[in-house]
Amino acid sequence: MASIQAQTGRPFSEQVAANYAAAIERGDWGGVRDYDRVLLGKLVADKQQVETVNTEDAVEAKREAFADALRALNNVPAETDTVKPLTRRAG
Repeated sequence: MASIQAQTGRPFSEQVAANYAAAIERGDWGGVRDYDRVLLGKLVADKQQVETVNTEDAVEAKREAFADALRALNNVPAETDTVKPLTRRAG
C-alpha cells in the first residue's frame, strides 16, 4: 500500500474512493458492483465483534457439552459418565 501511495501521491483509501467514483461516472456497473461487494464486506467485518466470556457456568456448560459429544461418538450412555469437573489451580 505504501508503494501505491508513493505512486499516486494519495493515501490508499483515497485512491480506492476515487476509483469507485470514477467507475460510477463512466457507467462501469460491473466495477461498481465489485466495489460495492468489497466495501460492504469491509464494513460488515468492521462492525462484527465477538465477545468471549468464560464464567464458571460457561466452563461447566462447555465441559458437559464436550462430555456429551464424546459419549455420542462412543455410544456410551450418560449414566456411565466418569468425567469429573476440573478444579482450578491457584496461580
